[in-house]
Amino acid sequence: MSPLQGAAAPHRLSTFFDFLREKDFIKPLTAQQIETLRKNVQFINCSNCGAPVDLTRRSECEHCGSPLSMLDMNQAEKVITQLREAEAARTGKTVDPWLPLALARARRQAESAFVGVPGHQQWDNDVSSLGLVAAGLGELMRLIKEES
Repeated sequence: MSPLQGAAAPHRLSTFFDFLREKDFIKPLTAQQIETLRKNVQFINCSNCGAPVDLTRRSECEHCGSPLSMLDMNQAEKVITQLREAEAARTGKTVDPWLPLALARARRQAESAFVGVPGHQQWDNDVSSLGLVAAGLGELMRLIKEES
């Protein structure tokens, strides 16, 4: 039997919003949350289709009928914790939450070592705007022009 045949579950397309709702990242607003929102905001855009929702008249989208909803940050934090625990169980290593800060510090230290070197500012500008490969090619072209 080929991989395309058999009893595999059929695939379906869904929007990113539907995916988030399916994974409990998006939750409908409670009546109390809607009232609080109405006190501060008159219009919002529908999370599903983007149409404007007049909060003074409705609590769902007139265009697609979706209820007002919000991103549940507690669910996002819970999923991140579960993924960290699963990765630690799989590899026997824990994910270092301080790694991004350590990498940023190392980058600053490396960049500070080149301060004062001729062309350093141009290189930084090229890398940030063009990317590493294009900046390297640009530097190579500058060297060729200087030699000729």
